[in-house]
Amino acid sequence: MTLAAASSPPAQPHQGLCLQGITTMRLPWRLEVAAALQQAQQLPESLWRMHFNKGRHDGGWQALALRAAAQAPSDIMPMDAEVEAYADCEALQACPAIAELLKGLDLQWKSVRMMRLQPDSEIMEHRDAGLCAAEGDARLHIPLQTEEQVFFHLGGRRVHMRVGECWYTDVSLPHRVRNRSGKARIHLVADALVDERLAQAFAAGDQGEPAPKDGDPWLAFEQFRQQVFAEPALADALAGCPDLASLSARSIEMGQAQGLVFDASDVESAMQAGRRAWNAQWML
Repeated sequence: MTLAAASSPPAQPHQGLCLQGITTMRLPWRLEVAAALQQAQQLPESLWRMHFNKGRHDGGWQALALRAAAQAPSDIMPMDAEVEAYADCEALQACPAIAELLKGLDLQWKSVRMMRLQPDSEIMEHRDAGLCAAEGDARLHIPLQTEEQVFFHLGGRRVHMRVGECWYTDVSLPHRVRNRSGKARIHLVADALVDERLAQAFAAGDQGEPAPKDGDPWLAFEQFRQQVFAEPALADALAGCPDLASLSARSIEMGQAQGLVFDASDVESAMQAGRRAWNAQWML
């Protein structure tokens, strides 16, 4: 039985609750995911595909399709299409625990994928244009396997997702992920129509438990940046860098000398945010 056949009759997109400005939300569902993870790990490795956004990751980001649109260029590529355009993939039939999890949430599912980020791998900052709850579609993350040393940053803020939680993230905003742990990060990532049930979940959601500050490279970079603002000598040492690569390398070197460990992606993210802020002041 497919998810479409098992779920309740289709609802209409929700028009009541204002979702504008909601960037992240931990929804009120706590899920048992051990069986889902076990089944996911038993799927053939051949079903995993390198993520198509190849310019924004280092090769360690893979996806596996569970629901897909037939007209999509790739089964792991979401399409701007109606719910009816999506159908279960064969891989979902081999994962009954995941199928039951999705059925139990009783949402109108579009794209459903498993996303895997290998240890010591990184997804650089990018956006998924137009994909946000305020526009009618919500991307939900359900971590099946993750660690404290996985760093997901969205809009300059860390979003700390724990196993079995269900999170909404507004991926139309700049976001990036680093896996500094020794295990693959595996999330069930599903896009759903914002209907009455999902709107009620938003109303009951929260911002989750506070993230630990230890080891967060973005916080280390923020501390370094404040030191640069406060000490002209540090600013002068960076002023002569001719490009982003040399600026990043020099910043990392100077930060390490002060015991502050961050990455080139932190420097890039800060530069991109500054550029957006500069451009925004000229927009009417």
